[in-house]
Amino acid sequence: MISGRIATGAIAALALPGLGLGLGLAGSAGAATTHSPRYVVLDCGLKPQTKPGTIVLTCADAGIGLQGLHWTSWTSELASGYGTEWENDCKPYCAAGHIHHYPVLAMLWGSASVQGHPAERRYTRVTLVYPGARPPLYTTVNGKVVATYPVSQTLPV
Repeated sequence: MISGRIATGAIAALALPGLGLGLGLAGSAGAATTHSPRYVVLDCGLKPQTKPGTIVLTCADAGIGLQGLHWTSWTSELASGYGTEWENDCKPYCAAGHIHHYPVLAMLWGSASVQGHPAERRYTRVTLVYPGARPPLYTTVNGKVVATYPVSQTLPV
């Protein structure tokens, strides 16, 4: 199911720039060029990374993260890819918890400056879409903690 979506996106990503060139939408050879900032995601040590294979989402304990990431797009507006989310269920407690894996589509978005790196901007949010099994998300309903299994969720990065 994921591969069909990715193949369609990959074809579009390759075809659209070529279409722009064919229509004469690209800048002229003599035009001045401006350098766009490089877009990155920060790791837990605040080191900027481009198209990382792994992103830890909970730096305090590394209990939730993304691994095996394959990026299909990395632009100033959005980075998108697919991989696997890992999540520690912390049952009976985090040190003895079990790691669960979920296939995920990941989209990085939002923008902020990167301290000490003026030529870089960082993504500030990640939206995760679960095409298969989903991790529980706990919420309180009428004073009772209830597990829900959302199709997507958005988190800070």
